[in-house]
Amino acid sequence: MNLKIINTKKRYGQHWLINQKILDKIKKASDLNKNDIILEIGPGRGALTSKLLDSNILALHAVELDIDLIDFLNKKYSKNKNFSLTQGDILSIDIENIGYKFTKVIANIPYNITGPILDIFVGRLGKIQKTRYKKIIFMMQKDVVDRILAKGGDSNKGALSTRIQLISRVKKICDIPPSSFNPPPKVYSSLIIFEPLSSNLRLDINLEIIIDKLLKVTFNSRRKKIRNTLRSIFSEEQLNSLEKLSNINFDLRPQDLSIKDWIKFGESYSKMTYKKI
Repeated sequence: MNLKIINTKKRYGQHWLINQKILDKIKKASDLNKNDIILEIGPGRGALTSKLLDSNILALHAVELDIDLIDFLNKKYSKNKNFSLTQGDILSIDIENIGYKFTKVIANIPYNITGPILDIFVGRLGKIQKTRYKKIIFMMQKDVVDRILAKGGDSNKGALSTRIQLISRVKKICDIPPSSFNPPPKVYSSLIIFEPLSSNLRLDINLEIIIDKLLKVTFNSRRKKIRNTLRSIFSEEQLNSLEKLSNINFDLRPQDLSIKDWIKFGESYSKMTYKKI
């Protein structure tokens, strides 16, 4: 099948990665070895798939939504015994039933499903994943990556960055210009690596649940001072007690707090058993 007749589909957010240097960076960042079983989400025409299969890996299983690409991919990799493919939506497929114990996940994520994809693979506060992947290598919209990596005091800091940084190590490899894709998207992308923390390195699950609830309350009105957002659930007396106990200035805004601050915040709240969020 000729590549030229496989057209991109806007409804799938398809942008073929054509920059060989970026493809090589993804392969290098993946740190592949003979025991790796790779889950590739959205292989498209297989530009990255070919590079990954040209490595000493145990297996690669791809999940592709576009049914028109299935025959093409199966024919292209018919001689690769370590390649397999599932047609479907990654958000609805039961990954546990595919039959592999994946070590790493690689994908170029469409912007509109970023949140659900992160929940599935990186995880959520208050929930331990059934599978912890060694590395998750994602190409994502740059502004989302900037928000994920933001530290306390950064205007990009939000509930998302706090949640992710509490459950995973995160590292940006590089930014990717629109010209690296065909057709070029309207925005820059970034290559980012997640290494989810093992359960023994995570916070206590109950503490994570408390922090998650505090994040929802405070970032619901991120421009307001913490004191003002918490007035919806605490009396003035309770607020003063929590502020003193946590040693956090409640005249700050939520984006001003560091990861350590949020942990102290959650720990202090957990001691206030007379009030539940």
